[in-house]
Amino acid sequence: MANAAIKTVIALLRQATPSAREAARRDQAFDRRWGTDTSRQIGMNALDFPTALKKGSFHYQASGAHILDETIMVAGIDPADFTFIDYGCGKGRIVLLAAAKPFARAIGVEYSALLTEIAQANSVAFAIRGGATLVPEFWQGNAADYVPPEGPLFCYLYNSFGAEILAGCLDRLEAAKASDPARRILLAYINPQFGDLVAARSCWRESAPGYDIRVFECVADQP
Repeated sequence: MANAAIKTVIALLRQATPSAREAARRDQAFDRRWGTDTSRQIGMNALDFPTALKKGSFHYQASGAHILDETIMVAGIDPADFTFIDYGCGKGRIVLLAAAKPFARAIGVEYSALLTEIAQANSVAFAIRGGATLVPEFWQGNAADYVPPEGPLFCYLYNSFGAEILAGCLDRLEAAKASDPARRILLAYINPQFGDLVAARSCWRESAPGYDIRVFECVADQP
């Protein structure tokens, strides 16, 4: 109980900093411009997650638009060459922005049916106001069960879940690489709490570091 109270106080203090207030203003401006609902936070207890998955997942909080630009710059890619996948996409803001780049495809993966429904509604509002001509796609379910599509992949993860689900996602991506060794598969991990778990796997090489961003590329397994 005491730990929870301390975490709450720390979170409130962080929200009170000038940079946090400026980020909140940018988030609200995004929603006003596009008629979307992406900035309002939703706690884990309010989401439709089974108890077992709640322990390995984190509350919804949207990524700022600048973070996608920074990850693309750090990775050094041309978005048009890749399918974008946001693992734990929440209300879909980053998927909308990926569609506007545009990536070849923009896909959001989200366990919560509630958040997926909101993301789909946001996609419609974004398109109506001219945000993107590419239609985002959303897949609802456990990210560890998601089978990635064919072709080059740029995967985006904002620390949405814990080590167990992350390991399942990496298994799927490694299998995708094994089925087509010529294609590129990159993972941009923001706020990389379990980044060392990725680095420890033989199929992954860290290709570029950035501030609070680690970019890994899936390569052929080493003997």
